Amino acid sequence: MFGCPSLRGVGSMATKLMAVKDLVPGCILADTVLSVTGKILLGKDVTLIARHISLLNSWDIKSVFVNMSEETLEAEAAEEIAASKESAGYLNFVQDYDSIVSNTVHAFDFIRKQNVVPVPLLKDAAGNIHTAISSNGLTAMNYLLVSDHNLADFVSRHSVMVAFFAGIIARQMKWSEADIRGVALAGLLHDVGSLSAGKNFDHRARTYIAEAAGLLKKTTGLSNEIILGIIQHRECMDGSGSPSGVNGLKIHPYAKIIAVADTFHTRAYTTEYANPFPVLDMLANEMFGKLDPSVCHTFISGIRDSLMNNKMLLSDGQEAEVIFFHPNGSSLPVVRTSDSKIIDLSERGGSVISRIIPANCTSNIAQKISLGQ
Repeated sequence: MFGCPSLRGVGSMATKLMAVKDLVPGCILADTVLSVTGKILLGKDVTLIARHISLLNSWDIKSVFVNMSEETLEAEAAEEIAASKESAGYLNFVQDYDSIVSNTVHAFDFIRKQNVVPVPLLKDAAGNIHTAISSNGLTAMNYLLVSDHNLADFVSRHSVMVAFFAGIIARQMKWSEADIRGVALAGLLHDVGSLSAGKNFDHRARTYIAEAAGLLKKTTGLSNEIILGIIQHRECMDGSGSPSGVNGLKIHPYAKIIAVADTFHTRAYTTEYANPFPVLDMLANEMFGKLDPSVCHTFISGIRDSLMNNKMLLSDGQEAEVIFFHPNGSSLPVVRTSDSKIIDLSERGGSVISRIIPANCTSNIAQKISLGQ
């Protein structure tokens, strides 16, 4: 809302019905305000002050006509159109995401029952992930950081999230479209061994690499790059990983990206609401041993960019907006609370954050989405 500061002397004027709750001192009444009995409460052309607005509230007046410049009305209209498009884009992404999860569930059920990978179906899912990322920009990251709805078993949800994060990282690193789709497909299949072993549960303690290798050996239609991305995603840059203990020079780039995406989702989504901030610090600490530094740096920067100007709910119940990240320090941001206080959360620790609030939709839309309405 732009408000309506004093407009006396402004040539091009228009009239707008404005809710009293949105009025600010300086608004000029375009018509007389009457009580239910017809008594004049405030006259036409009165320039409102704070006391007038308080009286309007006490009189239970819900809206009044005010004078506004046509430039202000045009700016408000443009803002409303932009907000509408943003909300529509958010909702479209959510629908695309849910469809991808649903298709992945069907593909994974087929793998469990038949021990065969439906490559065409999963390639379509990877292509849809690439399209969703390309079309929605930061909207995709914002949604993923606040949403891990229980639409499927752990393996399916985890695999889709890893595929999305891997595709986002690859896009941030300016990979080709073919490689973005490729790493997304490898991300979808990075835990395919657990499907071959018939496991549905949270399998973080074991990766079933041998089972994955056996299944992939008889699968056609997957490139060597995708297979290496799947098999090597638990290898470490310092050679301490599995299954072969190779060092960073021998780890395929797909696997390096999937390792970061897999680590992030596994550690940041341990409760009902994701908290990425402690995990960002962990990624920064592990980028010079276990994980690839360039991939970690790209991913951390992307998450910070996504969260700028976003809102979060603090542990004391206050809403706060992210206004700054320390360039070379803690991942916890500096925020502005709803009562305009500036707080450096790095001085308070990660427990001060309860959850991130969706940036591109209202809470009502988010609630409807989570309920499948």
